[in-house]
Amino acid sequence: MLQKMRASTGSWIAKAILGLLVLSFLGWGVSSYEGLGNSANGDTVAKVGDRDISFQEFYIAYQRFLQTQRLDSIDSDVARQLNLANNVLQNMTLRTLYEAEADRKDLTASDDMVRTEIQTRPTFQGSDGKFDRLRFETALQQNGLTEPGMVELVRHEIARSQLLGAVTAGSAAPEALVDRIYHFFGERRSAEYLTLPIASVDAPSEPDDTALQAFYDERKEDFRRPELRGMTYVLISPEAIAGTIDVSEDDIQASYEARLGELGQPEQRDISQILFNSEEDAKAASETLAAVPVEELKDKIAEMGLQLIELGQFSRQGIPNDALAEATFSLEAPGVTSAFEGAFGWSVAIVNTIQEGSEPTLDEVRDQITRDLALDRAYDEVFDYGKKLEDAFAQGMTLEEAGASIGIEAKKIDAVDAQGRGPDGTPLADLPAGLTFLQKAFADDLKAGDVGFLETTESNAMFMLRVDNITPAAIPDFASVRDEVKAAWMKDARYQAAELRAQTLAAQLGEAGDVAMIAASNNAEVNTIENFARNGQAAGGARIPDALASELFGLDTGKAAYGVQDDAFVIARLTKITPAEAAVDGDFRKNISDALAVGMSNDLVEQLGVALQKEIETTTYPEVIDRVYR
Repeated sequence: MLQKMRASTGSWIAKAILGLLVLSFLGWGVSSYEGLGNSANGDTVAKVGDRDISFQEFYIAYQRFLQTQRLDSIDSDVARQLNLANNVLQNMTLRTLYEAEADRKDLTASDDMVRTEIQTRPTFQGSDGKFDRLRFETALQQNGLTEPGMVELVRHEIARSQLLGAVTAGSAAPEALVDRIYHFFGERRSAEYLTLPIASVDAPSEPDDTALQAFYDERKEDFRRPELRGMTYVLISPEAIAGTIDVSEDDIQASYEARLGELGQPEQRDISQILFNSEEDAKAASETLAAVPVEELKDKIAEMGLQLIELGQFSRQGIPNDALAEATFSLEAPGVTSAFEGAFGWSVAIVNTIQEGSEPTLDEVRDQITRDLALDRAYDEVFDYGKKLEDAFAQGMTLEEAGASIGIEAKKIDAVDAQGRGPDGTPLADLPAGLTFLQKAFADDLKAGDVGFLETTESNAMFMLRVDNITPAAIPDFASVRDEVKAAWMKDARYQAAELRAQTLAAQLGEAGDVAMIAASNNAEVNTIENFARNGQAAGGARIPDALASELFGLDTGKAAYGVQDDAFVIARLTKITPAEAAVDGDFRKNISDALAVGMSNDLVEQLGVALQKEIETTTYPEVIDRVYR
């Protein structure tokens, strides 16, 4: 049984499931597996059997998730409401359950298996398709991993793959099911159709007030006005504070010197490397190559039977290997370095080209440095300004007076709805950025005249606001919206008239009417579409409305139907039915079979997870989990 389980590790289905359900070590990142049993600070977010998931490991995974989803600046309250941390922990718990079960089944990976897996991963391969040690070390550095930690991660991953491969082995879809889906989705149809713009239909006669009143009474909710609030607020933003901060010349000079590499363009060198088995071989090659002109080096290296690894272009700070950086940037011109011992053993490096760096003068970047320094300090002072605002208000000042006391003018909004739109429905400009401001402004417990608490926005600003007035949501009376009701009535009437015309044209086409003649008499354009699928999409980008395509797939050849697309009706007559065997290639059926197999495998793996949760006790600690939001 164990041998069968190990043999199934190579199943592509198992690897697909593993990729879907298990957190990839490069996708989530943990510092090392050496301390999985005990967290560095003694805190545990979850316990799976005898395994602990530490807060440190969980925190790194959560931050990695926010980065990959571009949610770095999400408000902690919003993240808590979305349950983001629990979703991350659920995936980590599932991964740990699989690892625990793999251990119970004595599934593991030898050092050779781990080495082979790492060396064959595309992430760590260079342009020549071979393992690139520099890429490997860079990936470790970027993901906060040690090399032993990476080895253990891969070892656990292989064990999980063995387990999941055994569970999903042989999960193939029944042929009868594959055939049925293949014929259903593989069939293609063709049609001729004409397009009738709604605007081309004659405008209806002007309605009288009786018709408008009836229309209004039937659709009152369409004319409802949202709740509007007028408010006064003081916004303490880093940008607002930065303008009040004086930056000394000494600070500007010091920042310029510290950031010179960042402000300018650092020197770049295009580097190649040759690895050797011994110091003697490296020194001999270096002496030989040093006498060769730069333009002839590649030919000489090939003649010597050496393998040249093209590393690419780097600044000195961008090279993770100190020995390589020292050797290549000690050369004053392109050429060959002396032999040196680096992280990968003895090497010789070649500097192919040097791109000189550039350094701006202080005067060229003075304004930028001054703004950056002021803004950096302003971020630190936002909280202090907020406390001063709170204190001033607590002493009995109005919100306007409290704002003036800290040098920030209060701003007013006459009327805005909860989506940030004015009375006319147009979005208001210059509202404080983020969701928090309007959420707090429209809180149910804030009444007219109330001042809210000091709040923090998603962009690290703070604000305090007062609701000045509230206009409740309401349906306006007919007289005040008569013109709006009339416009809606006219639009609806024209749409109905166009749809009636489309029904008539579909009937004429379905009775073998002449499509060109029908189109000409209705100022409509005739087109054809060949071999479209059930979603209305055809090769080359042509398409018809998916609802119309669905209708046509239920008709016989020669019959017609209509559908709406944007501001026009499309009336189509079915001209040809092409069965799947003649419409799609063999890969289509294989893809269906593979997709069904993956779906079935997903179900099996999910059932395994459910079963393991019953067998292996899992405990979570909400109070520790919640710390990740702080």
